[in-house]
Amino acid sequence: MYGALSGRQSGHDLTLLELLSVAGKQRRLLVDTQLARSEVIMNRANARRIDVRVYGRSLRRMFVFDGRCAVVPVDQVDWAAGALLLRAPLAGPCGELFDFQWAASRPLTIDSDCCPGLSGRQLEVIYLLLQGATDHQVAHQIGVSSRTVRSVVSQLQRRFGTTSRMALGFQLACNEVIAPEFVEHRG
Repeated sequence: MYGALSGRQSGHDLTLLELLSVAGKQRRLLVDTQLARSEVIMNRANARRIDVRVYGRSLRRMFVFDGRCAVVPVDQVDWAAGALLLRAPLAGPCGELFDFQWAASRPLTIDSDCCPGLSGRQLEVIYLLLQGATDHQVAHQIGVSSRTVRSVVSQLQRRFGTTSRMALGFQLACNEVIAPEFVEHRG
């Protein structure tokens, strides 16, 4: 069973996470950067041995069962509004979308393992900029202003002694601040 959750956590997300934890042998959960910061969701996923990855762009909520059935909410913000159960062949595109997003995602553990000393916000900005996002797109994705994104980039440039974004990226790679799997998923 595969699941994709995004946005603010809710009681419905926790219930769906519980369902994912008992379903099937291969359990994968794809979350957006906002949900990846939720300690409740991530602690429960880790405790139940669910493979979790973070997708840096907009994510469509869904659950896919063996590629033959998919559940998608009627309202992407509120599961309580109801959901649609799609069966083959309509479920196929959901599975394909999930696989595409999974391939373009990064491991959740990257935040804590590869970049000691950098804040979660700095890591999010780095990752999204590596994906080719503009300051405005990064700001929208992580819920801050464009000015805050520019401020984070300036802090990173000062920290690594660079004067351009390109030089910053080079320094991050040379100093192995960015793990190989982090750069690999640049999309």
